[in-house]
Amino acid sequence: LPPSENPEFDPEEDEPNLEPSWPHLQLVYEFFLRFLESPDFQPSVAKRYVDQKFVLMLLELFDSEDPREREYLKTILHRVYGKFLGLRAYIRKQC
Repeated sequence: LPPSENPEFDPEEDEPNLEPSWPHLQLVYEFFLRFLESPDFQPSVAKRYVDQKFVLMLLELFDSEDPREREYLKTILHRVYGKFLGLRAYIRKQC
């Protein structure tokens, strides 16, 4: 989902705006999460695609108003942090 179109949105105070397309987006997030958690996953191969630019774009998605999306993003970010040792310092610096 793109970042919230409402610049005044505060996830701590405002009611969430649930995205109607969530069932479709959830499939993408779930697929990527299972990919990261697969026993056959090789970070050395995936690091070509999961880089600082990818992490930055992932972090920008946290602006979503939908709490379900933010929850998936949190889990995915944790997996990326755990699997890609070279990105840990960058992730800490960005967060």
